[in-house]
Amino acid sequence: MSELLKTVADVRKSGATDIHLSAGEKIFVRRGGVLSIISDHKVTEDEIKKVILATSTPKAREILGKNRQVNYTYEDGVSKERYRVAASFCRGKFALAIRMLPAQPPKMADLGLPDAIRKVLAKQSGLIMVGSPSGQGKTTTIASLLDFINTHYEKHIITVENPVEIKFKDDRSSFLQRGIGLDVPNFFGGLDEAYRLDPDVVMTDSLNYRDALDQAMFLCEAGCLVIGATEGGSCQHLLERVIHWRSAEEHDGFRGKIATHLSMIISQRLVPRADEKGLVAVFDIMVNTQQVKAMIKNDNLSMIKTIQEQDQASGMQTFDRHLQTLVKKNVITSKTAVEYAEDITEMSARFTSGKG
Repeated sequence: MSELLKTVADVRKSGATDIHLSAGEKIFVRRGGVLSIISDHKVTEDEIKKVILATSTPKAREILGKNRQVNYTYEDGVSKERYRVAASFCRGKFALAIRMLPAQPPKMADLGLPDAIRKVLAKQSGLIMVGSPSGQGKTTTIASLLDFINTHYEKHIITVENPVEIKFKDDRSSFLQRGIGLDVPNFFGGLDEAYRLDPDVVMTDSLNYRDALDQAMFLCEAGCLVIGATEGGSCQHLLERVIHWRSAEEHDGFRGKIATHLSMIISQRLVPRADEKGLVAVFDIMVNTQQVKAMIKNDNLSMIKTIQEQDQASGMQTFDRHLQTLVKKNVITSKTAVEYAEDITEMSARFTSGKG
C-alpha cells in the first residue's frame, strides 16, 4: 500500500468524511463539514498516479483518459472499507476527491426519519425525490430507504448510479446495481434499460436532467416505485425548480403529471451536532396527500409549507420544525438552529423569548 493510501485510511479513522489531493498542493480533509490542512507535505503527481493505479479498474482508467474525469468506488481488500473516488485534472495534472463510504446501509431511525413515511415505501408505484446540495447526505438517506424496502418487502430493485457507492446484500429483495460508464452509458440509458429488467423499485442517484426525470415518471406509469436524487433546497423550491425546467406552455400539463406520480419529497441538509462529534441531518419532508396534490395542480405551491406544518401525522415536517425538535433533544444548539433556519427572524425570536 502506498503512503498516500495509508494516509487516506488514517484520516478515515480520525472521523474525516472527505480527502482532497492535488499535485503540488497540501492535503485537505473535511471533518464535521469543515475543511482543513493536515500536514505541510505537498502531494506529487506520481503519488496520485499510484493511488489511481491501486484503486481503479482498467475500464475506469480508460474513461479517465477519454473524458478527463471519472467516478469510481474502491474497496480495501483487508479492511473492506469502501471509498468513492472522483479523479480529474487540475492545471493538467491529476487530482482526487475521495469520500469515505459506510460499510453498511444506515437505518431510517438512525438518521431521524419519521416512521410515518414507511407507508410511502409500501406503495407499488410512485416517485420519491430526495434533494439536497452536493455533499449533504442524500445518498445516505436513499440508502436507508432502500434498506427498509430490502428488509420488509419482496422486490426486484435496480439502481443506476455514478458510481455504485453502497453495496447491498439481498435480503427479502434482490438487487441489480449498475454503474454509469461501466454498466450503462448514462442516466437516461440506465433508466430506459431498467424498464426491461422486470423492476419493482428503481433508484437513480441523479434526476438532474429533464430526460432522466421524464423516464422516471414513465417507470412510475409502468407500475414502479422510483427513488431519485436531485439537487435542491426545500421541498417547495425543488418542486418549483423541476416545473420551471419546462417551457411556460408545458407548465400546466407537467404540474398535472408530477402531481399524479409524486409520492414524497425529502429535502435535507447537514448541521453541526452540539457535542461537536460530526453532523446531523435535518429534513424537510412533503408527502403528496390529496391536499398537496390539489395545490400542485392549481399552482399554489406557496401553501405547501403550511400543510407540512399541520400534517405531521403523515410524516411531513419543515426544516425549521425539525431544527426546533433537535434543539429540544439537545442534539444541536439554539445558535445552530438560528444559523441554519429558513426563517432566521422567527427562529431567533423563538429562542430569545424562550418559546423554543
